[in-house]
Amino acid sequence: MKRISKTICLMLAAAFAALNMAGCISYVAIDEYGYVMTVGVDKGETYEYRFCFIVQVEGESQGESDAENVVLSAEGDNIYDAVAVVEVGVPYQLNFGRANYMLFSKDVAETGYISRFIDESFKNLGVRRSTKLMVVLGDSLDYCIGVVSKDNPNTSKRQYSILRDYVSEGLTPITNIAMFTQNVNAKRGDNIVTLGATDDSIPNEEITGSSQDSELNPNSTTAGVERTGGLRAYYMGCAVFDGGTMKGVLSGRDTEIILMTKGMFRAGRITLHHEGGEGHMVLLLKGGGTPKVELSIESDAPYAKMSVRLQCHIECGEEDMDYNKWNREVKPMLEDYMERELERVFTLCRGMNSDAYEIGKYAAMKFHSAEDWEQYDWKSRYPELNMEFDVSLYVENEEINSLGG
Repeated sequence: MKRISKTICLMLAAAFAALNMAGCISYVAIDEYGYVMTVGVDKGETYEYRFCFIVQVEGESQGESDAENVVLSAEGDNIYDAVAVVEVGVPYQLNFGRANYMLFSKDVAETGYISRFIDESFKNLGVRRSTKLMVVLGDSLDYCIGVVSKDNPNTSKRQYSILRDYVSEGLTPITNIAMFTQNVNAKRGDNIVTLGATDDSIPNEEITGSSQDSELNPNSTTAGVERTGGLRAYYMGCAVFDGGTMKGVLSGRDTEIILMTKGMFRAGRITLHHEGGEGHMVLLLKGGGTPKVELSIESDAPYAKMSVRLQCHIECGEEDMDYNKWNREVKPMLEDYMERELERVFTLCRGMNSDAYEIGKYAAMKFHSAEDWEQYDWKSRYPELNMEFDVSLYVENEEINSLGG
């Protein structure tokens, strides 16, 4: 029996070898896909949209060091038209299974197209629900060109590493497809999305598909501040949404305030100048957990009180600080300042009809059925919402706490 099995195996091996030498079985590449890392959407000129793709193409050895990034783009009325055009000019198929970012230019996001695009791409392209969303000031294509590097083929890992650093400072949120669609559909709160931009004072690297700018606009710099070196693409604050439609933008500082109300704030520094301009104080703030919200919806104008707890460490500016001075002077002053900041940013969001503080999720808890909640129509009442804020600061400095703080 063993001899028969061995004979059959040898015959099959010989047959496949003969077919291969005869040309019946052609060579198949180990990987015939170009893996899309990032998708960008801009307004088109000939067609409705321009779609761009950061694509990672594996080398012959299939090693990361042998891979390269290319930036491809094409116009179309939908992403499938653009993919068809792109694939005509490249020797591989686009695979979206590894996509980590979806970028939308500001003018596209303001049309409400993001929700429709997610529905289109999620169904048939295999895009993951964890894919992160971003709004770009300017063109997504310029941003894609500005983020790739010829020396680092793993663009997605580098993008996420930079974004993670910004998030750790509270300067921008991370919003993925799952979070975005859940908020849009449930109507219990509105989204804030990472805001990106490009700094025209920083030249592009010579990447396949990119082109150097012949003229640079000196006014288009990193948040208005000139710098030297680094990536051309960067993050700055958040885009604010009403449902699936973008309504405005907020700075990194204002984004920190919103993240505090969501319990998503990790840490960030603020500098406070004393009255009269004499001296300043630098504080490291840390999140103190999920805020407590008390809500009343009995009247036509809802009322809510939000209590926010924060940890802080005084880094410089108050060398003679002791427990009594902290407890009687500095702590009340800082708490009052933070309460006014929470109210200021809330007023900005309410003016855009954006429930970015997600007070709606507390309102939804007042109802026993989804039908009653929908009938209540929270967003029609949201413009009349009155908010009160209460901030509690707890100092971490040992020299203050050792005296009873």
